Amino acid sequence: MTGTKHPLGVRMEAGRDALERLGLTCESKIDQSIDDMRRMSDLMTSAHAPTMKAGARLNVGATDEGFRQESIQEMLTFIDTAAQFSRVKKVNMHPGPRQWPDELQTAGRYGDYGLQIDAIRQIGDYAAAKGLELVLENNNANFADVPDDLPTEEIDWSERKQSFGASPEEWMQISLDVDRPNVGLCLDSSHTSTYAHTFTDPKRREEVVMAFVSRPELIKHVHWNDNYLYDTRGRTDSHALLGKGTLPLDLHRAIKSLDATIVIEHFYSVEELEEELEFIGGL
Repeated sequence: MTGTKHPLGVRMEAGRDALERLGLTCESKIDQSIDDMRRMSDLMTSAHAPTMKAGARLNVGATDEGFRQESIQEMLTFIDTAAQFSRVKKVNMHPGPRQWPDELQTAGRYGDYGLQIDAIRQIGDYAAAKGLELVLENNNANFADVPDDLPTEEIDWSERKQSFGASPEEWMQISLDVDRPNVGLCLDSSHTSTYAHTFTDPKRREEVVMAFVSRPELIKHVHWNDNYLYDTRGRTDSHALLGKGTLPLDLHRAIKSLDATIVIEHFYSVEELEEELEFIGGL
């Protein structure tokens, strides 16, 4: 119906009736309960690992060894959960923070790239033993508390929350450095906009978001959302309806052509979902 290489997924909040009628699969979200996962397990093909615990950001590359091991164990435990469901083939996780200054982050505030690569290899090997693929999602650039009228070039990033894998170059390099056959990338198209907003020039922003699809063979999964590339709404992870934001049509067309499983990572109403499927079909 939509012309994608694999069946499309959507948030399970769309409900069983809509998913079955429209021929869609689903993915569990970050904080999905095990009961909801079990209830929709016959339609669920991917699962999203947690990013937080008790208000703190998990950090598999933390320089704090205790917190690093705790974060790794959270990923392994989630993989055990996902492996219970026979249709689930992919587990999605975020690379950890480079720095996370937050009062609730009492440990694991700083991450090391090499430690993270080693941790992802360990997690990937564990997933492989369970017959699962691990996909690494590009992170947001964090504009929290930045006034809308503050120009990008005046933002001091040195003391702000930063995560590995926000830029297209580093995100792809993580996959290459991990170098495991079952570890690929998950592209979140809304997140590409937040990183593009670290640049002022609109043309440069367009180049940046397109750079995320410059190595399509590395991308195995997609969280498909729209966002706003040319105004400050795009500094946040808007999860806009497909075709209603201002991400380039060329990006949407590139996503549609990927040999990757694709999830529309939002749900607002059945009517709007149907409009999005029409948009995809017309690309």
